[in-house]
Amino acid sequence: MSTYIKFIAPYASMIPVIEECSSEIEGIEVSIEVGNMDKGAQIAKQAEREKYDIIISRGGTAHLLRHVTRIPVIDVTMSGYDILRVLMMTHEFSETKALIGYPNMLSGAQAVIDLLDLSVDLFTIDSIDEIEQTVYEARELGYQVVIGDVGTVESAKRHGMEAFLIQSGRETIISALEEARASDIFFKWNFSRADMLSKIIQYQDHDVMVIDENGDVLFEVWHSFDHCPLSDLELAQIPSSINFKYLVNWRYYIKGHQQIDVKVEHFNHEGVFYFLLHFTHHDDILNQLDWVEQFSVKQKPTVIAESDAMKAVMRVIQNGTENHQLFFLVGETGTGRGLLAHYIHYLSWSGKTLLEVDLSRCQFEYLDELLSPEVGTIYLRHLSQLPADRYHLLGRFLRKAINHNKHIVISVNESVVDRFDTQLIDQSIEIFVPPLEDRPEDFKGLVTLFAAYFHQHFGTSVMKIQSDVIEELKRYEWRGHARELKSFLKSVVLAENGYVLKYEHVKKYLQEKYSTQSTSVYQLEGTLEDIEYQVIQSVLEEENYNQSKAAKRLGINRSTLWRKLKQN
Repeated sequence: MSTYIKFIAPYASMIPVIEECSSEIEGIEVSIEVGNMDKGAQIAKQAEREKYDIIISRGGTAHLLRHVTRIPVIDVTMSGYDILRVLMMTHEFSETKALIGYPNMLSGAQAVIDLLDLSVDLFTIDSIDEIEQTVYEARELGYQVVIGDVGTVESAKRHGMEAFLIQSGRETIISALEEARASDIFFKWNFSRADMLSKIIQYQDHDVMVIDENGDVLFEVWHSFDHCPLSDLELAQIPSSINFKYLVNWRYYIKGHQQIDVKVEHFNHEGVFYFLLHFTHHDDILNQLDWVEQFSVKQKPTVIAESDAMKAVMRVIQNGTENHQLFFLVGETGTGRGLLAHYIHYLSWSGKTLLEVDLSRCQFEYLDELLSPEVGTIYLRHLSQLPADRYHLLGRFLRKAINHNKHIVISVNESVVDRFDTQLIDQSIEIFVPPLEDRPEDFKGLVTLFAAYFHQHFGTSVMKIQSDVIEELKRYEWRGHARELKSFLKSVVLAENGYVLKYEHVKKYLQEKYSTQSTSVYQLEGTLEDIEYQVIQSVLEEENYNQSKAAKRLGINRSTLWRKLKQN
């Protein structure tokens, strides 16, 4: 008989390792979902209803799950190898580093740190409740980088610190799977549904919650919401505000840009009143605009600025945010203008929403919807594709946004201030973003940052970059700038299994990249239409898929280019 395991991974990049390890152990069927702490608790409750035999999770989440489910919970312990990997990955960072964790997590960590002569200090916590205070104290003591479990990493990011997650390796995951299989052989849990929970099975495809007379949550299921959109105080006030003459009561709440509608039903179970809450999104105009994206920038974006060119950019931003509301980021596609827009927003409005607007598709009649009090910064992209007869409408919107105390960031390929009136120009500042070729001192930081990002988000193996790799990358012409460099490194580290990225690896991939870019017209094959399509694709690649630039080079308009691409 198979053991059915619900593996609640605290982070997404753990999934490939779990899948690989699961295939090596007979007699188990593993379903994987990502969820930390409260979200993990929700998954665990759902797993109980679906009659899973065992739950596997890690750290504080595993500890929490033992209090919210009757299913046995196996903890993925952290080994010395897990800690060693993240310590080596962060070794190249010059910032002061703090390793925060439980005593069992840190046992042996000090010996590893001393043996390898690493610059990392340890902070011990005994409970989840100590995480926030410990991270705060570390920040106040001047630590800039935090290493720890998911809860510690999330807390560090809330405090604006760089954070690195201790990820579980194959050996600890296999050990947890084997322990789960062995435990299930000795006992089986028989699930039963309580009478109260059976009343809400019919609503399992909706966002529902059951609370008692005190507003305490007894049960919850979320689908379209990530978590309960109401505060604890708002929940506690619902029972006392209900009119019991009516089976159904309605409550309405404004959250950010949208209204939340809550249908409240009450029922009596064994002499106690309970309240069944159904949550639905009211129509949100911003969510209906497909040319607008919403971002919450809670962590300070990491901008690599070791070169004189980027240091100058950062000085302009630092000195300009206090006295200016309109920023023009002038630079080529791929130079990191979007990252700088998020950085400008963080400096002034980190507690509010950042909106990214595609001017090539925007509907000007809806622009005023972007001026909600919850919005701090509006980032406008693709200005070059805006028709000339729309500039006066854009200027009118910019003046209104400034009057509403918004920051406006506009990315452009060349200076366009001459297209706006004097009033706007006086309130604007141009920031010239340098191409990658003018930033040789930034290559090491960028490559290290990208490698760390891929390791954290995709579970790649590479944690160290040899110095001659950096020098080789500098010699290459990156026409797509930092964006192309990041894309190239992603392909390389996904293909490599080792912990160190070596010169010969990168040299091989660079040679392949050179050879694909040197394709000539004599290598093209097929019909005239096939050749035309291959030429279009080649030009698009050279122009980083900027259709406006590609169309200009090909001598056709953008609509013709789109039509030709559509035909193939």
